[in-house]
Amino acid sequence: MNRNQILNECIVIFDRHLQANLKTAMNLTLKKLFRLAETATSNQDEQSLFTQYRQLKNGAKNLSSTMRTKIKSMPEFISAEVNKSDNKMSLSLVEDEELSISLSLTQLDSTLEVVSHAELYTLEKRMNVIFGNEKIDKTNMPFSPASIVWLFSHAFKTIAFEVQVKTMIIDFLTKEFSRNVNEAYHEINQVFIDAGILPNLQPEVAVSRNKNSLQKHKNSSETDQAAETAGGLESSSQAEGGQLPMSSPGVTSAESQAPNSGQGAADYQSQARQYDPQTKQLVESIFDLLSPPRGSAVQPDQGYAGGQTQTDGLKGGGGQQYQKIADTDFDQALAQISQESGVVATSKNIHNLKEMLADQVKNNTGNYYPELSPKQDKTLDLMGMVYDEIEKDESIDSHIRSSFNAINLPLLRIAVNDENFFIDAAHPARKFMELLVDSSQRWHGTNVIKKIHQYSDSAAKTFDGSTQSFVGALKELTQYLEVTENRAKKAEQKWVSAAQGKEKMELTKIEVEAHLDEILEGCDIKFIRDIIQHVWKDSLTLTLLREGKNSEQWDKKTQSARIISQIGNKNEFMKLSGPEKLAAMHHLDQTMDELGFSKRDRISTKDNIHTCLGWQESDEEEKKEEKPKLKKVLSIDEAVKTQEIESANKKIEEIRELKDEEKLIMEQVINMPYGSLFDFVINQQNETLRRKLSWVSTMSETVLFVDLVGRHPHKMKLPRLAIDIHRKNIIRVELQKGGYFRNALNNIMNRLKKIAA
Repeated sequence: MNRNQILNECIVIFDRHLQANLKTAMNLTLKKLFRLAETATSNQDEQSLFTQYRQLKNGAKNLSSTMRTKIKSMPEFISAEVNKSDNKMSLSLVEDEELSISLSLTQLDSTLEVVSHAELYTLEKRMNVIFGNEKIDKTNMPFSPASIVWLFSHAFKTIAFEVQVKTMIIDFLTKEFSRNVNEAYHEINQVFIDAGILPNLQPEVAVSRNKNSLQKHKNSSETDQAAETAGGLESSSQAEGGQLPMSSPGVTSAESQAPNSGQGAADYQSQARQYDPQTKQLVESIFDLLSPPRGSAVQPDQGYAGGQTQTDGLKGGGGQQYQKIADTDFDQALAQISQESGVVATSKNIHNLKEMLADQVKNNTGNYYPELSPKQDKTLDLMGMVYDEIEKDESIDSHIRSSFNAINLPLLRIAVNDENFFIDAAHPARKFMELLVDSSQRWHGTNVIKKIHQYSDSAAKTFDGSTQSFVGALKELTQYLEVTENRAKKAEQKWVSAAQGKEKMELTKIEVEAHLDEILEGCDIKFIRDIIQHVWKDSLTLTLLREGKNSEQWDKKTQSARIISQIGNKNEFMKLSGPEKLAAMHHLDQTMDELGFSKRDRISTKDNIHTCLGWQESDEEEKKEEKPKLKKVLSIDEAVKTQEIESANKKIEEIRELKDEEKLIMEQVINMPYGSLFDFVINQQNETLRRKLSWVSTMSETVLFVDLVGRHPHKMKLPRLAIDIHRKNIIRVELQKGGYFRNALNNIMNRLKKIAA
């Protein structure tokens, strides 16, 4: 069966499932739109919803047809893109996609990928076979969640639906398709199985057979044994006491890698090395401080090398013949344990792991008194203490622990077998570990943390003793985080732009208020002042933004505002002519209409101004002391009440001046780089919500935060922020520099020094 035939069969299956779920999603959307239209609060909303309903009902068939066309063309498109360039290509959203649609599609991608991870993994490997390369993965694979996002993103650009309708369709599709997407992928995988393409993808542990294992299972010549013993003693002179040999960039793969490194090490060897002699020295110092445990744990190392045969043992206190565990047996036992059970590799659990190792080696080799070598024992202890640092670090999202638990045993195997893990900052396993920690800090509290687990799970399931599984997982996780970061930046930029636009509006209002204060000077009638402040203020603000201060519209509106203001002053009122008053009142009515005031409020306003005119025109002797009774203007009254409430509810930064420490904090915030992370304490249990600093304005003293995926904007004033930081209600998150692993080793060293002292 050739590739085209396989893909055509898969397309039929994929199209059938997607079309069925799309039809269900559109029907649910139609029902929801009809229900919303029936319960609409205004005629305008009802008309808008029924328009959306008709659009979807008439365009549903067109959307299905467009999707089918896109589905049929997708494999050819991907094949052409992959073969055209060596550069990585991936399916993605349309660049100018609406934010709400983009977020819904991202949620669709995340949900489908989580529920169908196992089926997708096998499908990805089979796709690579028929495409004849290793460039196909879940970001560009036909039929993957990313391809579904790509389909809808491009299909929607040709369909004239409202954004709200598109979002509803995607949300319903996410709920419906997530229930049976595995059924679709299972049928597609079955097509590959029937064609004989990787029918059984069961990850197996490949145990390397070095000279030690050959010596153990075969009867070698005495010459080989003598040579092996010499090699073991040479290694012992380097590794005694847990010392780590420092490899040089020119060392060959066989010399610098552990015996278990496998084919994946070749790829690792070709990468740029970042040897860190300081970390090597630090690890050696830690090993020196880690004395062998007393009792039945590790016996003192007397000329023992990890490659030495098991017959070279030591006698224990009870006369038992203690036999060292060879590195190959150690690795094989760890591999078997990883298949049978999971291990939490913190210090309190390392002792249990050692007992499990001893039992496993005993079952495998018949060695009834197995003992770990000092290097094996101390490496396990050190990795346990590294996990302790991660466990107690509050800046790390606790959900990342499941990701670390998945790779505990592979990391332990690499740490014991490959000295480069400690001395090379570019080691794939160490970089993957660092990236997990960094991600858990930068994406703290988001669903991104939960999604990261699949990459650790994949690395653990495909681990064969080499670094290859970590190379692949590191590449995939890096690509996923880059896409996620890019989407978060786009979402964040929209909120920043909106905040900057709103700030411009607020600053313009302040300028207009200062101008109106001058116009209202001498106006004695409260109603007239309220009209100027709550009608002309908005109108003049829009005019200043759109036309500018030197425009004809600005001059005309400010002149009308002056005339209305003069009606509230007895002396100035007498200077106005009849046409001026009529023109100003007509302009006021027109402005209220443009701003959306109701007809009733406009009539009441006009009647009230006529009442004020009559009151001002009355003689001094006949003028009554009480002010005239005016009709209620609901919009104006509501605006006045809101303003009074805001004035009464003064914030603490408006009541008192900032302390010197708070002023210093405010200056520090102004100079902080955008992207700085802060933890906001949200309740009395000291639970926190992590936000990112996105924008600071010294003009309006406004600070904008967003959540880590670029949503849920949170604005506050600089003085308020300074007070909360000083009170520890908001805490800046300091991400460690120089690599988490290196800093963890420094902390461990300090702890051991205190214990030794």
